[in-house]
Amino acid sequence: MADRRSLLAIVLLAAALHAVGIARTLVPAQDGLKLIRFARQFQNDPWADVIRGADVHPLYPALIAIAEPVVARAVGEGPDAWRLSAQIIATMASLALLVPIYFLTEGLFDSRIAFLAAGLLALLPRIAEVGHETLADSMGLCATFTALWLAAQALNRGDRRIGAASGFFTAIGYLARPEVILVPIAIGLTWTIDRLRPTRNARPRAIGTLAMIMLLPAVAVIGYAGIKGQISEKLSIRAAAGLGPQFLLKRNVPQPLPSGLNDPTLDFSAKEESDHIAIRGVGEAARRVFGRWWEGLVWYFAVMTVWGLARRREIRAMLAGNRSAIVLGIEGRLLGTFALIDAVALLRHSATLGYLSGRHVLPLVVASIPWAAGGAYICWRRIGELMRLSPRTMGFGRMVPFGMALLLCIGAQLNPTHSRHLSRWGHWSAGRWLSAHAAPGEEVLDTRGWARFISGLPGYDYWHIRQALTDAHLSYILVELDELEAKSARARTLRSLLAFAATPIEEFPAGPADPRPAVRIYRYRRPASWEGFTR
Repeated sequence: MADRRSLLAIVLLAAALHAVGIARTLVPAQDGLKLIRFARQFQNDPWADVIRGADVHPLYPALIAIAEPVVARAVGEGPDAWRLSAQIIATMASLALLVPIYFLTEGLFDSRIAFLAAGLLALLPRIAEVGHETLADSMGLCATFTALWLAAQALNRGDRRIGAASGFFTAIGYLARPEVILVPIAIGLTWTIDRLRPTRNARPRAIGTLAMIMLLPAVAVIGYAGIKGQISEKLSIRAAAGLGPQFLLKRNVPQPLPSGLNDPTLDFSAKEESDHIAIRGVGEAARRVFGRWWEGLVWYFAVMTVWGLARRREIRAMLAGNRSAIVLGIEGRLLGTFALIDAVALLRHSATLGYLSGRHVLPLVVASIPWAAGGAYICWRRIGELMRLSPRTMGFGRMVPFGMALLLCIGAQLNPTHSRHLSRWGHWSAGRWLSAHAAPGEEVLDTRGWARFISGLPGYDYWHIRQALTDAHLSYILVELDELEAKSARARTLRSLLAFAATPIEEFPAGPADPRPAVRIYRYRRPASWEGFTR
């Protein structure tokens, strides 16, 4: 019972930190805008049609659509209700993720190390951030590690019902994030290796249990492909599976642009080119994956992960009186196999597509946490023994460095100077200004999308700039000043366009404590002719 109370304390602490994060998040993440747009479509259009037209997996937007009416009753209808609905769903999944990590670590080691692992998971800044963002990553992580934990229980006991539960979480995880499909591959490979070991301890019902683990994910993939027409629309998944690009619809009816806008030298790219150098080759991809993993575990716990893996036998020997060999083994093999498969997928993704974000490595980071907690525990225990501390002092002493590390993580989460959400403050202010000053029927072209979301006005994103410029209702153009200052063809085109057909009317600072202009609103007046418009 005391062990469960310690887990509850971690959950409450994580919930409080997520509440602070939600309160400080003024607008959704950039990708979250797209997810919320599809969630709105779920409320108005047939679900099958929305799934076919979406370029994301459907479960997270569908849950947002279900939660929004409830949230709107509390905060009122509008953009805040949609943002909060998305954040609440993500936060609930993030809090639920603590449970499988706790029990996976407890099965691998014991409840003391499980408590450390849960605390570490709750406080790592990168994982905490996606836990209250408007993104589906926390749902994918929760489904992944819940499925692995239940699979460990099912294979240990030969229980097909628990195996079906593991398959269920894999299936719903796949419907939220396509990379969750790696989970049954890891489970199947672990089961196969165990069967081939000379000293295997396989139960008679193990094959039936494995079949139940695999059944529901297969149904989810087949059902999704039947509606969508493909197993995933994400480029990274299609590249990894060797499926090639999606079929693109070619229009038979041309869409001519006014003379002057159809100059091939103009650059209407949707986004500015990234400053990051593209990843080239497997070696560079491996360095990038390792760097992101190192960053996600704030370097200290990355070192402890390596230490925990190196000293795993010593840790198990120390705890041998509390857990049997089978319980100590299957969780570690599942986590290790999954981490290996995920690392290979990340390497292929990075080398093939040339980029890698911190969000991509989060499953690898979470899979490392039980070993990081075990490494930290044995390290501090050995230090206490070398210092000849009493058992009581040693127990207190082990918590001091861990507590200091966690306090640093909490500080990183709560420090406003390190909050990436403040970069959206100017867009939030611009959105409020637009909602107060725009007349009915006026539309907005917003290069980032945040201000238009806050204002609730109709309009366009920069993916559809050519259509926007020929729309008689377009009245405002909103840009981030960094976009105008870039040394690129896109920036030159945008500067020329604004100089030719728009007038600056309002600027907004980067943040409450930073008075430098960051966002600018232009009044757009569509010219009678674009002749003479040059870069």
